[in-house]
Amino acid sequence: MEKTVKIKICGLTRPQEAEYLNEAGADYGGFVFYGPSRRNVTIPQAVEIKNKFSQGIGSVAVTVSPEVKLVCDLEAAGFDILQVHKKLSKEVLKAVNIPVWYAVNLTNLSDLQEKAGFLLELPEALSRKIRGIVVDAGSFGSGKTFDWSSAAKQIRNKELLKDRSFILAGGLNPSNVKEGIRLLQPDVVDVSSGVEGDNGKDKNLILEFTERVKKDE
Repeated sequence: MEKTVKIKICGLTRPQEAEYLNEAGADYGGFVFYGPSRRNVTIPQAVEIKNKFSQGIGSVAVTVSPEVKLVCDLEAAGFDILQVHKKLSKEVLKAVNIPVWYAVNLTNLSDLQEKAGFLLELPEALSRKIRGIVVDAGSFGSGKTFDWSSAAKQIRNKELLKDRSFILAGGLNPSNVKEGIRLLQPDVVDVSSGVEGDNGKDKNLILEFTERVKKDE
């Protein structure tokens, strides 16, 4: 029997999208706090959306090289998880009190060790705050996958993932998510552009995505 894979729908921008996640039975909703992103939201906008989540749906604040003030503001606003791309400073780790997911954008297989190897050097008190590793394509939000077949034998063997959740991101959509799960056996699948329509998230694509993940094959 396949293990239960959790589902994160990322890049939420509209209040009605909370209802899509509720209906689909998603596990996490993600919000992007990064000015250059077309999915960027303010903290008040994100709070309005996450306050409509059903009980049990976790809120993930997605950041890029965040400063301590932003992290503290996000934590004070009640987000459940802090996701960090690029630089994760010791100052941020010292300040944060919610679980951290660190994201690595793969352009080749050596990137996981090269970009996240610093985690192995952290003091135990800081290292244990990092509860998940997000393995993403070369550019976050690109809608492109990395080479799953080549990565499959290596990702799960990395010491970096020991005792941490493995979140698979980058180019997932309803048509390929089961293959990603089969090859890489993630704990969480993370989708954004793969469930978008012309104006934000598409309800039917979210439902289709979650049904594919949950369907036993």
